[in-house]
Amino acid sequence: MTFDMFQEYIEEHILEGWKSDVELDVAMVTKNNGVQLRGLYIKSKEMNVSPAIYLDEYYSYYLKGESLEEIIRRIREEYEWKISRVADYHFKLEKFEYVKDRIIYRLVNYKKNEEILEDCPYLKLYDLALTFRWVAHSDDIGISTALVTNQEMEAWGISMNELLLAARENTPRLFPAQMVDMDEMIQRAGVCMPMDHSAIPMYIMTNRQEVNGASVLLYDDVLQTFALKKKTDFYILPSSIHEVILVPSDRIDNPSDLFTMVEDANRTVVALGDILSDSVYYYNREKNQIIPVTEEKRIV
Repeated sequence: MTFDMFQEYIEEHILEGWKSDVELDVAMVTKNNGVQLRGLYIKSKEMNVSPAIYLDEYYSYYLKGESLEEIIRRIREEYEWKISRVADYHFKLEKFEYVKDRIIYRLVNYKKNEEILEDCPYLKLYDLALTFRWVAHSDDIGISTALVTNQEMEAWGISMNELLLAARENTPRLFPAQMVDMDEMIQRAGVCMPMDHSAIPMYIMTNRQEVNGASVLLYDDVLQTFALKKKTDFYILPSSIHEVILVPSDRIDNPSDLFTMVEDANRTVVALGDILSDSVYYYNREKNQIIPVTEEKRIV
């Protein structure tokens, strides 16, 4: 069964014995880094909010052998979960005061998201862009957020500075930072590896939810506190939008090796929608400043 046939089957059978008086729509949705997914929308007349259910993921389950009946059941469960968590907020978007304490920021790649950035407020940071979202719900099961658009900014009548101030306060509060020693993480995963005391220590910086954790880079004092504790500056490897890897600068003789690590990971390991950057950054603890390591500064 092709993807188009799969979509037609879902559209034909998803409402059977479940819902009536609703409309179905399928549209292409541009996600992070220009990744396009096919979103299924179940639109009820009673609500003017309709979360997207991405069929691409469910098609992959079908290709792995999951039955169509099970897939339909899971789509319905996802819809009910999402609608229960955004229903309380759809009517509150008219005023900024209703969502002010739920505004967060997120780091994405600038070049890969130029199309999306045309329709939303953002700040450019080197080869990255700081975008803004509002959190509909966050719990142990999942996180529901939506991009803040230029249309909403205009309706709220607020400045970029007001939006940024709200995000700077909320993001660390809702998504606290965490540092994880990579060796400890490997041990917790149950992977047995011989201890090599000459190995370069690496630290994973993310948030507790481990979702879009690269944004922790911009939290006040997090990098500086950690760098002062370790008594070293750091190279920053953008592992993905979900985390970055910190490498002590005093243990690196040839930074060009770090570029190779990042580029290789982005080509072979990291999903297209999760890539943050091919760059390498340097954190100076005395200046409390992040700067990019440019191509010209590679040590070859």
